[in-house]
Amino acid sequence: MDNPNTKRHIGKNVVLPVIAWGIIILVFLNVKNIPYEFSEKDGVVLRYFVKVVMTIVFPLVLIHLLYKNKSDFGIYFPKFWTSFKLSLWAYAVGGPAGMTFWLIGLLGWGFADWPGAITLGAVYLLVFYFVTKVVKSLPTRNSIALPNKGTIVFVLFSLATVIFAYFTYEYIPKASKILYYIFIVGLGEELLFRGYIQSSFNSYFGKPFHIGNVKFGWGMLLSALLFGLMHALVVVPPAWPWALFTLVIGLTLGYIREKDGSILAAVLLHAMLDMPLVFMGG
Repeated sequence: MDNPNTKRHIGKNVVLPVIAWGIIILVFLNVKNIPYEFSEKDGVVLRYFVKVVMTIVFPLVLIHLLYKNKSDFGIYFPKFWTSFKLSLWAYAVGGPAGMTFWLIGLLGWGFADWPGAITLGAVYLLVFYFVTKVVKSLPTRNSIALPNKGTIVFVLFSLATVIFAYFTYEYIPKASKILYYIFIVGLGEELLFRGYIQSSFNSYFGKPFHIGNVKFGWGMLLSALLFGLMHALVVVPPAWPWALFTLVIGLTLGYIREKDGSILAAVLLHAMLDMPLVFMGG
């Protein structure tokens, strides 16, 4: 991606990802307005399915159709243990920070309120700083160029999660939610933001900055911004405070993606950070 001879296409690498991001937000908003009375289970299954299509299938199709070099997008998953170890070390810092949600609840705040969001943003900014220190000694892989079937397996698991929810949600909803946060939220949001959007931006802006031996660029910063804004814009009225701390979390996930050379570590870390939501009614 840092090859000076690489052609930079602002339309394909910057404008189109932003348009795709906007389309996904519009779809999420309008799904809620379908003039049909869904049962709780059917509404959940529909939400799962739409998220699979828009955050997993849609970006994969764009990558497949528009880019010859698929390795730039971090969608190859070799050496699972290397990515898993990186995610565990990062979670050792980010996991305990989740107690901040409990703290702001005691103070009578929510993550969609400015006091709560500012508190969370400050805490997760510290998480970002300390994660870069904690994982410094682990291997840095700039890209993963060896194709494998890992992506297909994960996509199949995401589709299986929708089917599983359809048949079991009324009886064991927490099991469906655990799978949802791993194979739909974790995989989908990381594939979309750190896989497709961050990598497309990297193709245009390059990666002129570094933290230690991890190179990054405006792609990491801008994808984190869009990540935060999407969380704010998919609800009516927009929850602007929500964008603040999710933007900061997006920086950590973007850094881990650049460190790993694959989106796999970011997928695993994202899923682990979201696990408390299973038991909080998220």
